Amino acid sequence: MAHTPFRVDVLTPTGELFGGEVEQVSTRTVAGEIGILAGHAPLLGRLEPAELKLHVSDGDVKRYVQIGGYVQVAQEGNVLLLVDEAFPVEEYSVEDAKQRQEKAATRLAACDEGTEAHRLALAAKQRADALVRLADRL
Repeated sequence: MAHTPFRVDVLTPTGELFGGEVEQVSTRTVAGEIGILAGHAPLLGRLEPAELKLHVSDGDVKRYVQIGGYVQVAQEGNVLLLVDEAFPVEEYSVEDAKQRQEKAATRLAACDEGTEAHRLALAAKQRADALVRLADRL
């Protein structure tokens, strides 16, 4: 069943990952899983490491790995995803996720507890752990 299309832009610090019309956005925020259709209420949410699905049309789903960021559903219905990092699912593997996890664990172990560096390293480790869980499901 087709839904009404709406504009979605996915931006990373290095540029635009996607810009176009979709029928649905599926992703995960810190509040949980979210599905966005045309006419969704305005929203601002923080994204977690997760799979981002852009349902362009029946049978055409663009799948990405997102690593944090923000989602905005504007009053007029456009959706903007500002992601820290994202790439197509087919470019990500369990090995990539585990390498990221190992680097984050090493960085965390080198930091003194209670410092800003420790807080940042802990957040990076938690993101890496989430990416390993995600990679296992993809």
